[in-house]
Amino acid sequence: MRKLQSLFLSLIITGVSVSQAWAGAWSMNKGGVYAKVSYNHYYTNYTFTDGGGTQRLPAGTTFTDNNTTLYLEYGITDRLTISGSLPYKWLRSTYRQQVTAGEQTKTQKVEKHWNGFGDMELGLKYCFLTEPVVTSVQFLYKNAWLYDKNENIPPGNHQDDYELRFLAGKSLWPFPGYCGVEIGYRWRTQAPADEFRYLLEFGVNATRKLAFRVKLDGTKSMHNADLPHQPKPITTAYIDEETGQVIKTSSSSSSQAISANPSLGLQYDLGKLELTTSYQVAKRWFCELSYTNYPYGKNISPGDQYSLALVYYFDRSHAL
Repeated sequence: MRKLQSLFLSLIITGVSVSQAWAGAWSMNKGGVYAKVSYNHYYTNYTFTDGGGTQRLPAGTTFTDNNTTLYLEYGITDRLTISGSLPYKWLRSTYRQQVTAGEQTKTQKVEKHWNGFGDMELGLKYCFLTEPVVTSVQFLYKNAWLYDKNENIPPGNHQDDYELRFLAGKSLWPFPGYCGVEIGYRWRTQAPADEFRYLLEFGVNATRKLAFRVKLDGTKSMHNADLPHQPKPITTAYIDEETGQVIKTSSSSSSQAISANPSLGLQYDLGKLELTTSYQVAKRWFCELSYTNYPYGKNISPGDQYSLALVYYFDRSHAL
């Protein structure tokens, strides 16, 4: 029975996408390597209001974030895992603005582009309990060393983050699945508010090579941001090209200034629901297809994200 449980655990770690360090309590074995290259497409033209409703972004703004992200894990010991991630982004933001020439005023479409590296993350996770529930603690550091704070479209808030997270995972053997729970606190420097982070995860092996995962990744603001003074709201209106309707929105000039990337925020709540399918294409290679929806939030943009990833996993204890 012990050997069967060990075999099933290895299937969980490999078959169900070998969950990323910040999304799973299991640590890598010593010398183990996990590498994931993903291409992600995110699009939005809406925002969550302060009350949790949704409305169109001001000035007809649309935002697209296409990025390629490299994520790596390495097992320093059987209980200690180091990780890191780095995205390269292609950002595009479009909006409408009024231009006055003489006595005539017309609305024109403006489009901005930016590409470069985004926020880099480094993590260290220690697994201090393996039975009856796998339990770990993780420290995560995020920095903005690779871009300037005055970019045409900001890829991040350009500040350092420090996070402490507790993770728990449980095999559901003999059912071919697992579940996980995580809670953490993220300290954010400069203007943004600190955040309470939480995550719920469930994965199942449909066959030896095919697996599915569902994950709810949440953020709750601590409401201690250094918010700028809010001037009087500015009302804008434009004709929606798809429906022909007149769309009116109201926002402050400060929020318009940062709307070049509406996926960023200083003080917001957000829930992300991710659905993933994983398929083993070779002995150590896996392919993942994911869709992420944003079902609830406040003061931040929802959106739709599609991801395609290639995963390489090597574990010395299962090398043969």
